[in-house]
Amino acid sequence: MACTLTLSLISEHQDGEIGDDWKYTLETKVYAGALTGSETISVEKHKLSEGESQPPFGDPAPVTIPAGNSGDELRIDLRLTATEVDLFRNDTGEHAVTVNLVAPEAGQSSTENVEIAVGVVEMPAQMKTSVFTLGVRLDLASD
Repeated sequence: MACTLTLSLISEHQDGEIGDDWKYTLETKVYAGALTGSETISVEKHKLSEGESQPPFGDPAPVTIPAGNSGDELRIDLRLTATEVDLFRNDTGEHAVTVNLVAPEAGQSSTENVEIAVGVVEMPAQMKTSVFTLGVRLDLASD
């Protein structure tokens, strides 16, 4: 039976000193041996103050990606690119995480929550840092 992955953003948080204007992109690729599908969620520039946690700005819609068949071993690659937006030069960091799961049996589902943290360094003169953390929900379901 066919399996699908529904990916939802559930939270965003930042700790650090480099600013409060943020944007980010999450690229997701799903493999069941070969690549079965990919999607990208982009969140536009918005305010996120130091120490603040909030739901993702703009409430981005979940994406659904084909994820092989029931019982397949899945590799889910998540690549987060976070940017602190400045007037003259933006500061960007990137981090990739791989999650290994097994596609559920027919009529079943499973959920996994993942946090991806990205270090962003203000360059060149300040050398201040922030850590941007994105909470992601992975829902797998098989027909």
